[in-house]
Amino acid sequence: MIPRTVEDLTPEWLSDALEEDVTAVSSTPLGVGAGLVGQLFKLDVTTAKGPKSVVAKLAAAGEESRFVATILNMYGREVGFYQELAHRTDISKPRCYFCDHDPATQDTILLLEDVSTRGRMLDQVAGCSAEEAEPAIRTLARHHANFWDDATLGEYSFLLRLCDEPYPGAVGMAYDGSWPRVQELFPDAITPAVRKLGDNFSERIPALFAKLCTGPLVLAHADWRLDNLFFADDGDVIAVDWQLIDRSVGPRDLSYIVSQSMNIEGRVDCERAFDTYIDALAANGVTADRDWAWEMFRYGTQFGFVYPVVAAGGLTVDDPRHLELTRAMLDRSVAAIEALDAFELAL
Repeated sequence: MIPRTVEDLTPEWLSDALEEDVTAVSSTPLGVGAGLVGQLFKLDVTTAKGPKSVVAKLAAAGEESRFVATILNMYGREVGFYQELAHRTDISKPRCYFCDHDPATQDTILLLEDVSTRGRMLDQVAGCSAEEAEPAIRTLARHHANFWDDATLGEYSFLLRLCDEPYPGAVGMAYDGSWPRVQELFPDAITPAVRKLGDNFSERIPALFAKLCTGPLVLAHADWRLDNLFFADDGDVIAVDWQLIDRSVGPRDLSYIVSQSMNIEGRVDCERAFDTYIDALAANGVTADRDWAWEMFRYGTQFGFVYPVVAAGGLTVDDPRHLELTRAMLDRSVAAIEALDAFELAL
């Protein structure tokens, strides 16, 4: 049986899953707000060998969130990553003690290492500087180098290209439902240039997604932002939340952290992040065409506009951090698009 609620994570069930004698367990909710499509808990587990901290991820309890996750196969993608692909990337990620997924019911469980003991998170609402982002960008490049232009990625049924349905259609539908909400919530952010982009963005989605699948594809994390990264004192960066993995071009992942997490003061910050990424690829044995990579970086930055818009569609008045984060993402996205002159790109 796959647990559906935290109450199902009994000492008896955990003993079987962890292959340890669990005598007691207590839970604390984690990670409410933007981007969470599931139930997330920290488990304090008492075993015969001593105490242990485990992070448990379950499928969403609410029908709407579960529907979104089902359409996008988010649970299947993350379980597939840990079962089939995690061992192929040499970057740090949580150890997976146990995972299971039922495609028919979408019931899902992952028991993961609590990596908060190995690194600290930076607050995505506050954002980070280009300098602070460099360890995350170097780690991203190292991850991409493990899968650069790797044809074997096409063999995994759970790992589609970004341009494959249902992704463009689902994102387009979510965007259309959320764009009016953004204008209502943040009218001062909707400049004429932003409005023109926003009003026409949905019709660009199929071609934009296809553009970001042109060239060497990698295993994209697709959610490489501060809320999903733990920074260790030795410069290591531990990446969590692999629910959105796909096959797309590497600079798309780079543009995401730049346009959603970095506090950009101008084009120079974007260029610094880009140079860090290209140099780190080279250090890991990949020579990328700079002109192609820069073009994909710009298109990826325009693509990033979809994230704060869709996030705004799920805003509620009782979640102030979600509101603050969505506004920060919107402001950074617009700043990056302006810095890279990416409002109007030919498709």
